[in-house]
Amino acid sequence: MVDKGTVYLVGAGPGDQGLISAKGLAYLEQAEVVLYDRLVNPLLLEKTKFDAELVYAGKLPQRHFLRQEAIHDEMVRYAQAGKSVVRLKGGDPGVFGRVGEEAAFLEEYNIPYEIVPGITAGIAAPAYAGIPVTHRLYGTSFAVAAGHRKGKDELELDWEALSKLDTIAFYMGVKNLPTIVENLIQNGRSESEPVLVIQWGTTTKQKTVKAELGTIVATVEHEKLSNPAITLVGEIASEYTGKSWFENKPLFGSSPLLLNDELSENVAKQLEAEGAEPFLYPRWHKTMLPLPQIEFDHYGEVAFQDAEDVTVFFKWLEEQEIDIRQLQAVFTAKTERAKAALHSYGIRPQAQSNAEAKLLLANDARFCEEGYAYQQTMLKTKVNSSKIVLNRLLEEENLTEIIVPSVAACELLLELYSDYPALRKLNLLALSPDVKQRLLSLHRPFSESVNTDAWPMTNWLNQWFEGQVDAVAGDFVHRSRQSSGTGEQAVSAVY
Repeated sequence: MVDKGTVYLVGAGPGDQGLISAKGLAYLEQAEVVLYDRLVNPLLLEKTKFDAELVYAGKLPQRHFLRQEAIHDEMVRYAQAGKSVVRLKGGDPGVFGRVGEEAAFLEEYNIPYEIVPGITAGIAAPAYAGIPVTHRLYGTSFAVAAGHRKGKDELELDWEALSKLDTIAFYMGVKNLPTIVENLIQNGRSESEPVLVIQWGTTTKQKTVKAELGTIVATVEHEKLSNPAITLVGEIASEYTGKSWFENKPLFGSSPLLLNDELSENVAKQLEAEGAEPFLYPRWHKTMLPLPQIEFDHYGEVAFQDAEDVTVFFKWLEEQEIDIRQLQAVFTAKTERAKAALHSYGIRPQAQSNAEAKLLLANDARFCEEGYAYQQTMLKTKVNSSKIVLNRLLEEENLTEIIVPSVAACELLLELYSDYPALRKLNLLALSPDVKQRLLSLHRPFSESVNTDAWPMTNWLNQWFEGQVDAVAGDFVHRSRQSSGTGEQAVSAVY
């Protein structure tokens, strides 16, 4: 008989992937099955094991991919099969997250479970707009309330009691905002009371509007705000004076798709520090290949292309029971990453060698040089989660541009364009002149583009790379559309 698995009911936080708890992230990383909601940041799915099963349980108005009853059944089915299951829910599962129903269902079938709280949007979204929900000068009471109807009934709220509190956060209340305003005013709230509506709080799509209670409905309609949103009612909202610390970051609003190769991890960290939310595509699963017997004494130099090759080399030595002190070869590093890895083993590589017999350890045949013996050491395969994440980002229209870090990544770009035609409309950035020239040499103009005037990502990257970044879009696309389809202007953008 298979032992039952455990279900972890985990709050993912309101949008910013960094707001998940350490405990929740640990459970996510070890889960065999993840049932995730629509408002969960898709990038969190890249934290899962490479072979985890990911099940979308998203809900939209009038359209549920899995109804709540089906979600209950799936949790039990996987747990009874002995799987470790994470039910990943946006915000805090205990705040309008139906965690009580799910826990009761698991108890009915004697399924062990844990509840891992998360940061709730009613507190986090105002904080990312620069506003605390309590303040000693503006009030000491705070409440959260559901802003949407249950079925076709009116909002089931005690309006008289709510109206006596200093600050109220309504969840998903945009559609019913007229009803909320009407009931609050009828129960004593002033029409001049300040109100904030924060759409997609804590994400790169965050948008905040401020108005008085009597005019907030018209303001929201004018600004075309919709759910998901938090409506914050109370004098504390008067503290909002414009863009917050979060919205003022240089790359706020940018969600680039960054093609994943040797340079990408460092670029991604820099982008995140400046307020962007990059998606590294694809995520790779690396498998060690069988290690051949190598007579290291035959080589006067061992050169390393990357840090992983250093790791493999020392694994070879261990398996063959070779003491590194017995080797006469000179060690050299082809990249800074390989150099740093050798340093971690206490080895200072030489800059160059005159040895005739050389062994280059590399994962890519492109790095082979005459006189070097090539050995592939790792097998890289794409992890399925990357396609799932990409589909979710496209569904929510989250991606803002594509960054191509190297010439090698250009082939991956063409593969993406073939599989996902919608990506062709995104702006394209090359991280070096060589990359730009490779892109332009493909002779395939964009079919669509968007205006790149005052594009913060381009300006910032140009500064960071000291002018070595080029935007391959915008005016280039404009010129290609006006050309006859031949000549230099026609190939200034790529497809």
